[in-house]
Amino acid sequence: MFNNNSRTRNAVNASFWGMTCNVVNSLLGFGYRTIFIYVLSSNYLGINGLFTDILQILSFAELGIGNAIAFRLYKPISQKNIQEVGEIMYFFKRVYHFIALIILMLGLSILPFLSYFIKDTGEIPGDVNLTIVYLLFLFQTVSSYFFSYKQILLNADQKQYINSLVNSAISLIVYIFKIIVLLTTKKYVLVLVAGIIFTVISNYIFSEWVRNRYREVFEVDNNVNVSVKSQIFNDTKAIFCHKIGGTVLNSTDNIVISKFVGLVSTGIYSNYSLLFYSVTSLLNQLLGSFVSTLGNAHIEQTREQRYTTYKRLLFANLWITSVCTVCLFTLINDFILNWVGSTMLLSLMTVAALSMQFFVETSRIISTAYTNGCGLFVKDKMRPLIEASINLGVSVILVKEMGIAGVFWGTVISHLCTVSWREPYLLYKYEFMKSVVGYWIHYFIALIVTGLICYGYSVFFEMAGIEVKNLGLWFIKAVCVFCLTNIFYVLMFRKNGNYLFYKELIMKRLRHDH
Repeated sequence: MFNNNSRTRNAVNASFWGMTCNVVNSLLGFGYRTIFIYVLSSNYLGINGLFTDILQILSFAELGIGNAIAFRLYKPISQKNIQEVGEIMYFFKRVYHFIALIILMLGLSILPFLSYFIKDTGEIPGDVNLTIVYLLFLFQTVSSYFFSYKQILLNADQKQYINSLVNSAISLIVYIFKIIVLLTTKKYVLVLVAGIIFTVISNYIFSEWVRNRYREVFEVDNNVNVSVKSQIFNDTKAIFCHKIGGTVLNSTDNIVISKFVGLVSTGIYSNYSLLFYSVTSLLNQLLGSFVSTLGNAHIEQTREQRYTTYKRLLFANLWITSVCTVCLFTLINDFILNWVGSTMLLSLMTVAALSMQFFVETSRIISTAYTNGCGLFVKDKMRPLIEASINLGVSVILVKEMGIAGVFWGTVISHLCTVSWREPYLLYKYEFMKSVVGYWIHYFIALIVTGLICYGYSVFFEMAGIEVKNLGLWFIKAVCVFCLTNIFYVLMFRKNGNYLFYKELIMKRLRHDH
């Protein structure tokens, strides 16, 4: 019943299928967004972004207990202990049902204050009833807690690829029906209803499949003992701080923009957010899917083996993050221009802030995976709260002076002041027991080189006066930027031990294929 594959195979499956499905989901989302923009207006996109952020903030009621429980599943799954896994999942179900009720109550309590989050209510489309739309978003969020806990069992059993494949299939079904309703009715509310109905039905079917796949686990109807409960709640206390911090950090941008800039600007930003989020999700699938594998390795590997694996993955993380940052900064405005027109463009200053935010967030994917996999989050309780406070405070101050760009510079500043140094410090001190200096040298080299390359491309294309008038020319530019950036890195790191490891790995694979 439980996974018997090797860690390497599990990691490869998770990364490959996760990345593949993420590309499919991004293309589906992009196609739907394109049709949505041309049928409706950016004001509707602003409402989507605003309510999504509000409900993500309410999800702090989950307290992070899902991560604490997932961490407790690694050991009994590796030991094939069906009884203990079943007890944990039974406890998990009861907790998540209670959380769904709490989120429903909190969500309903916000109803009288919805208009407060919008700077100019005159930007609300005439056919939109804010209360009805918000209740639809709330229903979808609450219903997810009756199904999602089962998917965490798949992740803990290193079968993330199944989640990826099924969720991609669900997305395809939902997008098809939403597009049909959008084109035939041109009614925003009906599109939301169609999406929610098919999402709930699909998630229910998937959750029943998981139940049948782990039938013996879900037949256990005993709760965990007092000792295990105590351990889970102790871990949750630490994760709760991370949950609040992460929620404020990642789910307030649309609210701040809507409140201080406007609903239309929120809609314009949502197009950039879609593209940045798609790349971020791709990298999280490619690199972050190692978290359950690393949790398993933490139990079975030696400290030196874990450190060697970490260095190699970190090298790949920083390389990929740097290349993606350069490509996003250099190419995104040209793409938006050819996709939805010049009225949907953000300033270069704002794109620079978004790109920097992307770098500082995605450059720590592997470090975060190790931190979670090793349970080190319990040693970092207050950092997320400090980070969130800095982020929200600085963002509100800067948005008044700099507009939308100030929101993202606030996120960058909060990252650099807290998690960017704190996370590697904990890893090197408690997990690897080594000096963190080597990490910082590698990190700042990647950061500085990324900034210089972005600046170099910006100056070159401005001086050359190259205009990208269609998506065909954009594609040529994208290929050139991507290839030249990677060539530069190959020349720069050609003697680096981590680079040589990957080069040899690829060469062995090519020889094997031939």
